[in-house]
Amino acid sequence: MDTVRLNNQIEMPIQGIGTKDLSDPDICEQVVLFSFMNGYRLIDTTPSYHNQASIGIVISELSIDRSELFITSRISPFYYKKNRTLRCIEKTLKNLRTDYLDLALLETPIIKGWQNAWQQLEKAVEKGLVKSIGVCNFMTEKSLDELCSIANIKPVVDQIQCHPFLQQRHIQKKLNEKNIQLEAWYPLGHGHSLLLNNSVLMDIATAHHTTVPQIILKWHQQMGHVYITKSSNPDHIQRNLHLDHLCLTPDDMKQIEALDVSRSFYQIPEFVQKLEYSLVH
Repeated sequence: MDTVRLNNQIEMPIQGIGTKDLSDPDICEQVVLFSFMNGYRLIDTTPSYHNQASIGIVISELSIDRSELFITSRISPFYYKKNRTLRCIEKTLKNLRTDYLDLALLETPIIKGWQNAWQQLEKAVEKGLVKSIGVCNFMTEKSLDELCSIANIKPVVDQIQCHPFLQQRHIQKKLNEKNIQLEAWYPLGHGHSLLLNNSVLMDIATAHHTTVPQIILKWHQQMGHVYITKSSNPDHIQRNLHLDHLCLTPDDMKQIEALDVSRSFYQIPEFVQKLEYSLVH
């Protein structure tokens, strides 16, 4: 599998499997095992998905060496205060049946306490519990600048929503300046019909004798993105991985660039997120 070299010189696979909505233990185990056996090595999870124990069972029974896997988990704002971040990581490791995470991400900067949580992530690196640390949904230059100003260990990844309708060029420019890798969630726009039935993308897919999802994922590759796809369909899992036969032309890339309309397919207003987390605390 192709990889990118992060700013700490660790190699990260460019394609990964997401595990959102895979809370049913049997289905989760089947999807994760099938994905690993068909070539995926990057897996993205978080405690709030309630499936890390199921993923841990698969990891513990794999014939694949642990060093070949790249396991990512996230830290939600529920764990930003005091030493909860470290405890979250320790619990995650126990559930996943592994000694370390390859990558741990802070979920958002809009909740107070993320600076303390970042310091806790740095301690996790020092303790050998985590190899790399990064962030999720740091969507402004201000938040990225503040992060880099306080960080003793530089973030390696910013995981954000990104697809042809939401190309995040302003954030990509900032990430390039700071040598931070963009990792796309919802790389296929959550499979929204407006994106998958777009006439430009359908014409490009027809010209290449392939599907729109494969065109979009190849666009991510040629843009230099890491991306996470989620599917429980075996055919889709395989198709999403095997893209070596494709090469988008400069004209294809230009046409896709013109599709950017800053359209998000998942967005919870900040005040709702802050209220949600304040009620839990």
